[in-house]
Amino acid sequence: MYRPRVIPCLLLKNSGLVKSIKFKDHRYIGDPINAVKIFNDLRADELVFLDIAVGLENRKPNFEIIQKIADESNMPFAYGGGITCINDIRLALKYGAEKVVINSAAIKNFSFVNEASQEFGSSTIVVSIDVKKNLFGKYIVKINSGTTSTEFDHATACLKAEDSGAGEIILTSIDCEGSMKGYDYFLYDSITGF
Repeated sequence: MYRPRVIPCLLLKNSGLVKSIKFKDHRYIGDPINAVKIFNDLRADELVFLDIAVGLENRKPNFEIIQKIADESNMPFAYGGGITCINDIRLALKYGAEKVVINSAAIKNFSFVNEASQEFGSSTIVVSIDVKKNLFGKYIVKINSGTTSTEFDHATACLKAEDSGAGEIILTSIDCEGSMKGYDYFLYDSITGF
């Protein structure tokens, strides 16, 4: 019997949880450890934490928060934010993450995804792809927390991530994120069946 998995995706900024609308207007909503406790009680299947400030501020991943989450969490979790090298992945896993989420570094260099999946296994590597429609309605992949356009469209980036060994892909529509208008089903339908 098919059972959907519940995987909340939580945004971190300066060690606090935030909510945003279209990757802007970040509003503090609470402590990440309290959120972990709530999702423990609700029996979420997995958690994803994305530190949205680390990459823009050119910092390393927040290993301290990874360890705090791991100490409290009853479920596996993925961490993303500032993952740019094999050692970042190694340390994130050492501090308790089960998976790592790679965004900008993956889009800039898909061979990094391949190297990471060879080293740690595909099930450990998640590639996050953020897209925004341009004036002509074409989905363009953005990096650096949605501030920089790339040469890739969504389908090409998804195929490259898959071919490079990513075990999972998080595909986010910047236009819909946080808007409470639902998913961009056309976006997701356009890549299924590859």
